[in-house]
Amino acid sequence: MSHLRPRSCKQCGEKIAEYGRARCFSCLHPSLPPPNCKACGSDAHYAGGFCRRCHPRVPYADSCSDCLAWGIWRRHGRCAACTSLRNRGHQTGTCATCRRTVPLFKQGVCRLCRCQALAVPRTWQRPDWSTAANTGQQLFLADLVRRVHLAAAARPRGYGAPAAHQQPHTAFWATPRWRQEPLFIAARDMSRVTVPDVTPIDSAFTAYVATQADASAETQGWSPALRERVQKSLYLLTAVHGPHETIKASTVATLPRQQNRRAVIRVTEVLAHLALLDDDRIDPLDAWIHRRLASVHPEIREEALVWIRIVRHGGPRRRPRSMTTVRNQANSAIPFLLACSQRYRTLRQVSRADVTEWLAQCAAPHTEAVALRDMFKTLKSERLLFANPARGVSLGSRPSSVPTPLSPESIQRLTAAAETNLALKLLIALVGIHALYPHQARALPLTAIDFTRGRLTLGDIDHPLDAFTQQAAVDYINLRRQRWPHTRNPHLFISSQTAHTCAPVTTGWMQPLLRGLPVTAQQLREDRILEEAAVTGADPQHLCAVFNITPETGLRYTRFFHPDPTDSDDASGCNMETS
Repeated sequence: MSHLRPRSCKQCGEKIAEYGRARCFSCLHPSLPPPNCKACGSDAHYAGGFCRRCHPRVPYADSCSDCLAWGIWRRHGRCAACTSLRNRGHQTGTCATCRRTVPLFKQGVCRLCRCQALAVPRTWQRPDWSTAANTGQQLFLADLVRRVHLAAAARPRGYGAPAAHQQPHTAFWATPRWRQEPLFIAARDMSRVTVPDVTPIDSAFTAYVATQADASAETQGWSPALRERVQKSLYLLTAVHGPHETIKASTVATLPRQQNRRAVIRVTEVLAHLALLDDDRIDPLDAWIHRRLASVHPEIREEALVWIRIVRHGGPRRRPRSMTTVRNQANSAIPFLLACSQRYRTLRQVSRADVTEWLAQCAAPHTEAVALRDMFKTLKSERLLFANPARGVSLGSRPSSVPTPLSPESIQRLTAAAETNLALKLLIALVGIHALYPHQARALPLTAIDFTRGRLTLGDIDHPLDAFTQQAAVDYINLRRQRWPHTRNPHLFISSQTAHTCAPVTTGWMQPLLRGLPVTAQQLREDRILEEAAVTGADPQHLCAVFNITPETGLRYTRFFHPDPTDSDDASGCNMETS
């Protein structure tokens, strides 16, 4: 194919030689005028009957003759899209918008006007093909957008269409390697959108998300109604979002919430699992912190936020703490910050006497002292303070409490409430008989209750299953199967929120069960351990072996029977010497 490459005329050196010749047409036939171009009809003869613009093998930088897009052409002066448009047999006519005579789409507009209408930002409305008549034409670079539909169904071999009962192949879609950054981000409101009104931007992308949602539904045991609502919501979201952009959590929240409150949560989980979610929701802990620090002096507030950020997210030599720890430490230090705001403008002005005076008037100085020492130590390490005023401050004794048994009236009220609530009855059996911690009862799996061997097994706990606990577990499991027959949650206790997930219930589920009762779950567990201590003579070693607690915790329960542990130790020492 080397002889097809254009080369200069050997005689004049200006024009291009004809194919198979060493000279151009003018040098070969000086008496004849050069022929017109076979493609566009111009008299700018080049070689082979084509001009330089229309020559099929010579690259030429110019605007497309049909869509006016700028590019380098090898296809008779037209871009790849316009060449394909002509090859597919689109009829040539007058465009309804720009009045040019070019190949038209079925809407009666040319490709230039169609691209201009599709480039206008819109939510779910159909494009207005007459947009170019009002806004003007925006030229563009050609052949930069190439869509390859990897999920397109292959054509059936042979004659006839595929059978109706055959299921379509699973949609395949890959995350784009490059993402186009939007020029501006417009808020989308999905509250009034319905499925028939929307045509997906990329059907392969929509089918891929729907397939992944079906996989999550099978794994987590969604009900048919929930699966249908999730599929409709995902269809609306993926129809108005391209595969190159993420979906904001605020957009998901605008879905109709009358019947889709649970569907919105599941939709958010599916998008987060597929890395398609842009979580722009306000952090509740940050909102709580800023609300509590609203009355603090601005400079002191900025210093306190530095400390809270390090406690929450960690630092070079410090691991991040849990949300509960951050909330408790901030809640202990905020009253001191409010008091300092009335006297000082920055924490650099706080002295050791201020810290000592504040701790002296606190009801529980140990908790406040721990928070203040941590705050000033962190700010000193960040070089926001010149000196640490809380260094060496005594923390005081840790507040301790002696557990007390429940009264008979409380036990009677608890028993009466358990007769009407099967979940409460099983919770009382696990906490009040087997002395499980509240978090252990919430996270107890179904496999922990072995009805065949009659055992309750959880980690280091291996207790015989009594008749009351066994009957309570049978009644609750039957209720669980009737209410959530499709659930795949492996935990024993589930709720309407966790039935369609694999997560355990939270404290928000347990608190309403005990609301209105004179006891808490922790007090119920302490009463069970005190009962065991009363039967065994308050032996701390026996309590540690049965309930898997530490020796310090075992001594805490024996203080109810021996108020003065020093006397008890002395007496035991005298007995040992006598023996």
